[in-house]
Amino acid sequence: MARIAVLIRTHFVDDALRAFAGRLAADGVFEVFVVADETRGPVDFGPIPKLSLRTEVIAGLGLYAGAPNLLWRCGDYGFYAARRALPQYDGFWMIEPDVRLMADRPSDILDRFPGPEEVDFLAGRLRLAEEDWDWDVTMDSNEGPVWRCLFAVTRLSARAIDHLHEERRRASAAHLAAGRAPELWPNDEAFVATTMARSGFSMRDLNDFGEVYDVAGLSFWFPMSERELAANGREGFIYHPVLSGEAYFLKLCRLAVRHGALDALEDIVERMIGVEWTAEEAVGHRRAIDFVRTHQAIGSAPTPLAAE
Repeated sequence: MARIAVLIRTHFVDDALRAFAGRLAADGVFEVFVVADETRGPVDFGPIPKLSLRTEVIAGLGLYAGAPNLLWRCGDYGFYAARRALPQYDGFWMIEPDVRLMADRPSDILDRFPGPEEVDFLAGRLRLAEEDWDWDVTMDSNEGPVWRCLFAVTRLSARAIDHLHEERRRASAAHLAAGRAPELWPNDEAFVATTMARSGFSMRDLNDFGEVYDVAGLSFWFPMSERELAANGREGFIYHPVLSGEAYFLKLCRLAVRHGALDALEDIVERMIGVEWTAEEAVGHRRAIDFVRTHQAIGSAPTPLAAE
């Protein structure tokens, strides 16, 4: 039977994330590790073992480090660090900190899939990339079709990780030798999905084995309230991104500015009183919206906030 570990990839820790990690570990189905971006300082998860991603670790892996927001962009780097540190595992799940698994035993959702000996790569929203996708330009389409996925919840076999690591190392050297712009370094979603497809590895969407997400609930951008999700989420489903309080408001605010939807944001602020914030906190959110409305040229008519 394949031995699989769960990696929680994060640059921060809070009570909600500690509780989620603790529940996964307490299930006893998978060994749980934190893959921590510690380039800006230490992240303390207490008794849960941690793999630290620091500048010297990335250099030791032979990986390009010049891209902006590097460890946000390249979540696959965490797989390579884990594979080197934990060679006894046949595969790894990686979960971002704003993912929630709606189940009494969260690990039951992850345990329902065929093992890494059957499927090398599992991800949600896995498909051929659209030509206007932002990350399409980072992969050479002359070498084959470009694929995309959502990297929030993924699983890779050990053999797939080894192959991806070698390809990343090769690409790192080529990128530096050619003097390419840092912005053109592929992100995890483009690199992993495309390399797996072009190399002939087995890859499947998470929903191929029974529905575990819907498009609204497993989104690239649009956040959900953690408290609302706890009350109304579908059992056995995966959700992303899930945020609380100020972080939830700020994410919505950025989207509202991007889409010219401040009126819709005001509606959400009112609806979430007593759920994500108090009436007093809502006053502060309304003031923030008024400030943005006054100081930012939106440039387009308001449109409804919707999942992307």
